[in-house]
Amino acid sequence: MLLCAGGWAAHAQIPGQNGKPDRARSQRDVTARQIFAGTCAGCHGLDARGAERGPNIATRAEVRRLTDEELLRILRNGIFLTGMPNFSALGDAKLQALVGYLRTLQGRSDALPIPGDPRRGAALFFGQAQCSQCHMINGRGGFIGSDLSAYAENFLPGEIRRAILNVSDATGGASQVQVTLVDGRVWDAVVRNEDNFSLQLQSSDGAFHLLQKSEVAAVKPSSRPIMPDDYGQRLTPTELDDIVGYLVSVASNAMQSPAQKQ
Repeated sequence: MLLCAGGWAAHAQIPGQNGKPDRARSQRDVTARQIFAGTCAGCHGLDARGAERGPNIATRAEVRRLTDEELLRILRNGIFLTGMPNFSALGDAKLQALVGYLRTLQGRSDALPIPGDPRRGAALFFGQAQCSQCHMINGRGGFIGSDLSAYAENFLPGEIRRAILNVSDATGGASQVQVTLVDGRVWDAVVRNEDNFSLQLQSSDGAFHLLQKSEVAAVKPSSRPIMPDDYGQRLTPTELDDIVGYLVSVASNAMQSPAQKQ
């Protein structure tokens, strides 16, 4: 399901004088929020970032990259067999306003430009920044971190940048540990699963290792973080923008249809 209901707010002024256009637009904005809360939030959440019955339509790249006309077509016709109804009864004026309000929830009134230089970002990702030691993009890179091929589909550029600079956000709580075995071997790895009797680890080469706890002498936090926490010092603001731009570009290319790529 792509959309269940977007919310609406007028994005053009009604001709008038003596401040009436601003007051009219302000009132429509209030009305739009009320309609969104009553009609759309049940599926997509008050912030349009998804709820139990509907997907994220605020930062999801698949939605953000739709043109206004494509969004209008969805609102008029719905999407068959997805649970997305049509809202043609609202009329074109309100549907156009609906698209305008969705754009405000997306944090933009038109398409956001890709930050930085994606080509320089790719060179940094697989080079100086060493992101590819842990992360993979399109089958190239490491295994210990998450695959970032589609990562930027669901995040705005500023959110991606903050995740790079904030290790806890980027790793989702995952941490590297140092495991000492009874036979003296020492492994730096990430714990992927654990129960009362066994421990499943993933080493930096991507391999999984299932150990019985009787084989383990000690487990302690590794002296090496799973993701560097000094990118704010190691990389310039321009280089950070380049890496963000590369991630956004990769996700953008992945969302294109085969016909668009030709």
